[in-house]
Amino acid sequence: MKTTIFCFSGSGNSYWVANQLAQLIPDCELRMIPSLMSVKEIELTERVGFVYPVYKFFPPNLLTHFVEEIIGSQELDSIKYLFQICTYNLASSWALGAMERVLGSAGLTVSYTDRVRMADTYVPLFKTPSADRIGRYYEKAKHKVEEIARNLSDEAIKLVPRSLFSRSASKYLMRPIHRSLMDAAEQFAVTDQCTTCGICYRICPSHNIELLGGKPRWDRVCSGCLACYHRCPEHAIIFNRRIRGSHYPNERSGYTMEYR
Repeated sequence: MKTTIFCFSGSGNSYWVANQLAQLIPDCELRMIPSLMSVKEIELTERVGFVYPVYKFFPPNLLTHFVEEIIGSQELDSIKYLFQICTYNLASSWALGAMERVLGSAGLTVSYTDRVRMADTYVPLFKTPSADRIGRYYEKAKHKVEEIARNLSDEAIKLVPRSLFSRSASKYLMRPIHRSLMDAAEQFAVTDQCTTCGICYRICPSHNIELLGGKPRWDRVCSGCLACYHRCPEHAIIFNRRIRGSHYPNERSGYTMEYR
């Protein structure tokens, strides 16, 4: 049975999980969601999964748009088994329940839900972990991913716990929180360290960055992934306010995707 994993990743944590699963599950293809946002037709296999990070309690806005606008317009009868995996640090919060409802609105029923704990990369609120601590996250995540791969190969059933508050949070809080992340023009600035290499432009999953004189200029459709900040080789992108952490390029993830 063929499996397709659709993945959204900013710093590389979710990509690493998705890529590990794709290697462990026979006949499995990994596809990155930002590369598919303008595609009209997508081949959907018998098993389909979504791997994504948790951003401020919920799945990323680009992911929900992908499900609503792209997946929801496809012929879904071929899908026999659907799964979702989120990466998180402190808590997965309402992300899994919210994603289940987004998928349900598109006509899909989730069979398996799980989560993998990884290092937190949201530096405005959290300190960047040490190299030793990052290594421990990866070691534990490796065992967790292997467990998930076995469950998916067996087509295990595992559903997210349901609660009235979770349903209300998805309905009333997800869209406002997504909007709060979108205005990156107010968050970032670029310093004279910028060499105009353009990597921030090429890696932005939301196409939220344009280049003006070779330097980034942010628009207002940000996903809040912070890829531009973490992956700038010169650390030339800074926040316009005080933050708690520092850069997390995450070379260990192997995430080098560019979307333009």
